[in-house]
Amino acid sequence: MADRHVIICGTSKAATTSVFEYLSDHHEVCGSYIKQTNYFLDKEVQKKFGLDSIYPYKENPEQYLQFFSHEDHSNKKVLLEASPDYMYFEDTAKKIKKFSGSREVKLVFLLRDPVTRMKSWFNFGKQQNLLDEKADFNTFYKQSKLYKDKANLCLMAYETGFYSTYLPVYFDLFGHKNVNIYFFEELNHDPKAFMQQLCRDLDIDENFYTDYGFDYHNETIKIKSKAIANVYDNLRSFYLRKLYKGPIGIAIGGIIKNTISPIYKLINSGKLTKPEFDEESIGLLKQDYKSENDRLQQLLKKKLPW
Repeated sequence: MADRHVIICGTSKAATTSVFEYLSDHHEVCGSYIKQTNYFLDKEVQKKFGLDSIYPYKENPEQYLQFFSHEDHSNKKVLLEASPDYMYFEDTAKKIKKFSGSREVKLVFLLRDPVTRMKSWFNFGKQQNLLDEKADFNTFYKQSKLYKDKANLCLMAYETGFYSTYLPVYFDLFGHKNVNIYFFEELNHDPKAFMQQLCRDLDIDENFYTDYGFDYHNETIKIKSKAIANVYDNLRSFYLRKLYKGPIGIAIGGIIKNTISPIYKLINSGKLTKPEFDEESIGLLKQDYKSENDRLQQLLKKKLPW
């Protein structure tokens, strides 16, 4: 059985779903049957943000390994999961460290220009009813900058763009050699080169991606009917929280993912109209993150692609 774990720990709105799907397709990797397990998040965090885990956290590693029970992984090199909100909680880092024990655990962080990430969160927030549909970007920027309640991940987008605040605890606990940092911009520019470099870092066959088709996953879309979306989201959430376990539950979940979800998206989604981002807000946002970018570059000892 594979006893090497790769956990994609962050950040949100930085193509973690795409990288998870690409790696899960690899013949030497077993991806968790639900991408975002949220297993190592504290129960209070799960409840506050609606980031439920199918299996409650236990120190017994067998509980976590149930996320990989959907296939025989005896011939796999790596067990993979991706929960991008892990990045922001120190207690989560400590839980993962405790779990690692004698296992080899590699952490992957995908970072993105915090300005374009804020734009992405703005679009996503409207899609998910986390923001008023009529809100403009300037309003979102001001609200997010002042937001201190820590109960709305969308409005936390400004704060969570200060990556150098969150990464040190992971470096301290796991060491730099076990914390791999990558950039959304590099993936977007050349996905094949990006994935082959990731394979070299994880010691798996990079040739798998030579002729691989790189599709986009989890793109933000325009919702036609919010009423239909609410019904679908509530039913899907209930199934994921209560029923998506065991051989039958996993099989039904696969049917939902591969048939019902695509039909829903076909019926109730359209191409997102590009919103307008006023130059003044973007300029202020860039200025806000200028010192952070310098700190991050110093922490990582590498040049940022933005």
